[in-house]
Amino acid sequence: MEAFRAAALRAKTAGFDGVEIHSAHGYLLNQFLSPLSNKRTDEYGGDILGRIRIHLEVIKAVREEVGDNFPILLRMGACDYREGGTSIEDSTAAAKAFEEAGVDILDISGGFCGYVNPTDNGQGYFSALTEAMKSTVSIPAILTGGVTNPDAAEQLLKDGKADLIGVGRAVYKDSDWAKNAMRS
Repeated sequence: MEAFRAAALRAKTAGFDGVEIHSAHGYLLNQFLSPLSNKRTDEYGGDILGRIRIHLEVIKAVREEVGDNFPILLRMGACDYREGGTSIEDSTAAAKAFEEAGVDILDISGGFCGYVNPTDNGQGYFSALTEAMKSTVSIPAILTGGVTNPDAAEQLLKDGKADLIGVGRAVYKDSDWAKNAMRS
């Protein structure tokens, strides 16, 4: 917990506007979340409440360090898309617990260790996940996953799939993506 606490304080001290706890893409916390990798038989394994126990401890430590007026986001791999993996039902339960623990925004992703959604590869391909989380919690949900077109991003917001859109690869390819999107 101390490493998470210290990292959050460094971000706040450096002048960042918030901090995001990463629990997706096979990183440490995602390994606890996913039953594909979490085979523990102690209090950090088993059902979803055991598998998110470390998340709740990290959230508590970060919140204690940064205070109530500093946003905490949590990036969550909300579905593994593999038999025996994290399901949407698991993730909606986790999302509720994360909100209660003090997370201000959920940043929803999916897959595990680079695995891609096999049923959708269009703009906002994790929209079903984000929509499920959005219907479960009162905090904002960010949709990621293949959004490269500003019109598609706007439509996903209008359709209520998310509260915010995360754009990564499109910005890596074109550092003026946001500026150009504002012009169109």
